[in-house]
Amino acid sequence: MTHHPTRRPDRRRVLAAGLALPASLLAGLATGLPATSARATPGVDEPPLPQPPRPLQLPALHQHTLPNGLTVVVAPRPGLPLVSLTLALRAGPEADPAGRPGVADMLATLWPKGATRGGRPVGASDIARQAEALGSLLASRSSWGAATLAMTVTTARAEPALALLADVLRRPLLQADELARARDQALDALRVTLGSPGDVSQLALRRSFWGDVPHGRVAPPAAVQRLQLADLQAFQAAWVRPDQVALVLAGDITPEAGQALAQRLLGDWRAPAAPAPTLRLLPPQPLARPLVLIDLPGAGQTSVAVAAPFVAQGAADRRIGLVANAVLGGGYSARLNQLVRIQRGLSYGASSVAEAFAGGGMVAAQCQTNHPNAAEVLALLQGEITRLAEAPPSAAELAARQATLVGGFARRLETTAGLSAVLVAQWAAGRPLADLSDHVQQILAVTPAQVQAFARQHWQAAALRAVVVGDLAAAGDALGAQTPDALRLRMAEVDLEQAGLRKPG
Repeated sequence: MTHHPTRRPDRRRVLAAGLALPASLLAGLATGLPATSARATPGVDEPPLPQPPRPLQLPALHQHTLPNGLTVVVAPRPGLPLVSLTLALRAGPEADPAGRPGVADMLATLWPKGATRGGRPVGASDIARQAEALGSLLASRSSWGAATLAMTVTTARAEPALALLADVLRRPLLQADELARARDQALDALRVTLGSPGDVSQLALRRSFWGDVPHGRVAPPAAVQRLQLADLQAFQAAWVRPDQVALVLAGDITPEAGQALAQRLLGDWRAPAAPAPTLRLLPPQPLARPLVLIDLPGAGQTSVAVAAPFVAQGAADRRIGLVANAVLGGGYSARLNQLVRIQRGLSYGASSVAEAFAGGGMVAAQCQTNHPNAAEVLALLQGEITRLAEAPPSAAELAARQATLVGGFARRLETTAGLSAVLVAQWAAGRPLADLSDHVQQILAVTPAQVQAFARQHWQAAALRAVVVGDLAAAGDALGAQTPDALRLRMAEVDLEQAGLRKPG
């Protein structure tokens, strides 16, 4: 006998049963609305009218440098007794030593796994319990440009929270057993990643577009397996120093209190006599082949990814580029999704993201589709990127995409943690904090002609690179016919550490 879980009766069956129910109840069942009244009450049952836009409330930002070189950023937001504290190191995967991708990510993973506190070692479980006792999680993250440790606590607990963060950053234990455990977890995650067409296409696209420069580095299983404690210890010794660190405090704290707190808990940290390490961040060095086809037999769908050039983070037209990317793929009603999903039904969604670094940038457009549609989707993505140079957005289209950018920025500022993350990103990129006050106005000032000019300058067909990952036999011959000089690889042949993507030999 099959057991069925208890379910609500289907409304249509109730109505079809011919039960003698009051007319008002029948109307409610048919519409799914409460059967209290057949007539809407003005001001109660009607949806609210749109309200005028609210001005963006960015708090006054205060930046101070301690004598040891550590940067202190305070964004006071009184009214709610919460403070988000972030210690940010200006070094991410781009600072990995040559031939050792994955060091920065692994170091950030191990930071909360043990630290010396009060002169004695404290293990991972105790670190977690101490953070929990303060009412927070201790979040550790490594990303391009910065590695961060962060907590959000009540104002009264800001000092013990910063003391915990400081010990974890400055005095991590970096134990062999924790490295072995973290390495195994990373390898398990990579097994899943390398079986996913979407994930593989993202990694391969990065290598295909950036090439053998710091922002093109990817850490596949072989690189993770090679990581040793000595690698992490050397990175810690070279990069974790006060003149490479910022403390960002956002929430219920004054600039004076924030600076005093930083001085008490971090002022004794001495910078090494040697100068801070520097990075030579190069522009992209794209693969000569414009298309890479990676065969992943048995994949459920094919992932199509296309990269186009973007500008460096210090470029004068960076914000124009952000708007151009929003027109292209920054939301449900953006051009890529309109074309691929809404008009043709070839995918559940198509979008693009833009990244900008000191040496240059990349726009990455991506979607997944049924295998036989891969060639068509690839042509659509490439064509829509280059079409923006000849078909600028209308005023209405541009206003909608600008609204998504402004709304997304405003939502990030609604929480202390989101505000802190915005400030960290600004500091890590080397952009003045004062620029944030003009961000919305500059986004709204972009014109259709500027978007078109940006696309004409940067998004030419010859500059595009593409990666298609999926069951190539099921995709048919159209992909190869479309680009005869495509690089075709079986997944077993792919080596993401190689600029050419192919395993040596």
